[in-house]
Amino acid sequence: MSDLQDPNDKPVVDAKPINQAELPPYRQPQIASTKDKMPAWLIPVLIAMLVIGVLLGRYWGDEKEASVEPAVATETSTAKAADSENSEQAVLSVETVMPSQDTIGNTLRAEGTISPKDTANVSAKVNGVAIEQVLVEEGESVKAGQVLAIFDTDAAEQQILQAEADVAEAEATLANASADAARVLPLIDIDAISRQEADRYRTSELRARASLQAAKARLSNQKLNLNNAQVLAPVSGVISKKMAEVGMVSAGEPLFTIIKNGVLEWQADIDPKLIGEVSVGTPVKVSLPNNQSVMGQVSRIAPTADNNRQITIYASLNKNSAARSGMYQTGEFLLGSASVQTVPNAAIVSNDGYDYVMLVTDIKTEDGKTIGRIKQQRVSLGERLGDSVALTEPLPVESRLVKQGGSFLNDGDLVRVVDEENSTAKPAATASQARS
Repeated sequence: MSDLQDPNDKPVVDAKPINQAELPPYRQPQIASTKDKMPAWLIPVLIAMLVIGVLLGRYWGDEKEASVEPAVATETSTAKAADSENSEQAVLSVETVMPSQDTIGNTLRAEGTISPKDTANVSAKVNGVAIEQVLVEEGESVKAGQVLAIFDTDAAEQQILQAEADVAEAEATLANASADAARVLPLIDIDAISRQEADRYRTSELRARASLQAAKARLSNQKLNLNNAQVLAPVSGVISKKMAEVGMVSAGEPLFTIIKNGVLEWQADIDPKLIGEVSVGTPVKVSLPNNQSVMGQVSRIAPTADNNRQITIYASLNKNSAARSGMYQTGEFLLGSASVQTVPNAAIVSNDGYDYVMLVTDIKTEDGKTIGRIKQQRVSLGERLGDSVALTEPLPVESRLVKQGGSFLNDGDLVRVVDEENSTAKPAATASQARS
């Protein structure tokens, strides 16, 4: 190689591996020492600082945006609320009804026993004679003078024959005594007989006459016994009890009990504080089995209270075949009429032992649809009148309540009112589910 060699020319170097040990110190590669590595605890600290910085940046940015554009933020929240309200949908389509004012009877309820108003006990007028026939049964209607039973008359007929014979004999004896007296007594005027003998003839005639009267009395008595062998009804009415049986020998006890004219009465006890509401002539209505009832009116009121400090009221009942003596029935004293507010039974919703109606409030029309908000209103119920029920605490007259299906609704629900959309021809009372 000459001294004038071009400096840009690179010398040719042998391509053999370079031994790092042979390199000068300033050419040795720098190897990081373990002492120069980052401590482990420093990494979480750096991450925490980075997060804090990001949060502070967002906070300062939000405050700046809120201070610069407050009106825009208000409009945005209002729009969100409106969208939320518009997104709420009606849960049911309902038909509404308004409370009605009806006139109902003012009544006083009580319980009492149905009993005969007047009764007649029928006993036998003969003693020691067996019953031969019983012609009536309990529950039958009879008329005054009707034959109820017949006793054995064989003995009575024989006794009548004997009495008739006695009468005939007495008549013959009297005739004979009268004839003797007629022949002998004129002789006293000529002193043909003594006065003592004349008196004896007169006495015989009088004795025969008395015997005849006694025989006739016995005959009349036997005929009466024969007539009494037939037990007759003393009054018209209904047989309530029958004690007579064929073969029974009468001993003076009652054989039949008759409800006079079949008139029954309802005897009810009421509190003395309520006695002022009832008077003689007040109409009553007494319930009977099989959903029947019988009308009547108060006939008398007891002047004193019974042992239970109650006043007994007696009400005569109209004739009804379903009414029976001894029944314990509920009745009502009809005290007049009163005006009450009623609602349909179907509008009542019962929950947890209380009764409610579902009022439809805030009614408005949007896009041709009538919308309302449900308000649950607790009510107190009175008497049920067919398909309606009276409210003891009236609702406002203009109240609109769900006619049927209120049990599917909750307080605050949005509903669609369908009766407003078809006012000319109302559909049947329904509350069909229309989740749309």
